[in-house]
Parts: sequence; C-alpha cells; structure tokens
Amino acid sequence: MKSSLVRAWWERAEALAGLERKRGRGWHSLRRKFASDLMHQPLKVLCELGGWKSAKTVLRCYQQADEAQLRTALESRRRVGA
Repeated sequence: MKSSLVRAWWERAEALAGLERKRGRGWHSLRRKFASDLMHQPLKVLCELGGWKSAKTVLRCYQQADEAQLRTALESRRRVGA
C-alpha cells in the first residue's frame, strides 16, 4: 500500500473528526497509544490484538510508561531495612 494513500486516509479521518492537523499524529502514534493503554495485558495478548509479530517491537518502539505508572512503581518498591 502506498504511503501517500495511507496519508490521505489519515487526513480524511482527521477532517471528519474535526481535528486540526498536528505534526507527529499518525498511525504510529495511534499504535503507541494503543500499546501503552493496554500495558497491563499479557504481552502475548497485546501482540495478538495489535498485530505485532514480535514482543521485542512492542517493548522497544511502542509501549511507553507514563508519569503516574513510574510514580506508582517507585512508591510501591520495597524499602531496605524497613
């Protein structure tokens, strides 16, 4: 599939949704949001839902922890000597 056709579909979807064009918003950012929102799911399930063949791709390129997840992880860590 030609990238120009995919770009045209994306621009039409933005227009139909009433969104102004924004640099960096596209298929990749949509897949990144999908992977990050479903981070709590087993990786195998996420790969199947998102169509990823490799879990490495999801972990390397798509899943991104947000600030709240990072804070929760730090707050729940075991304290040495406590």
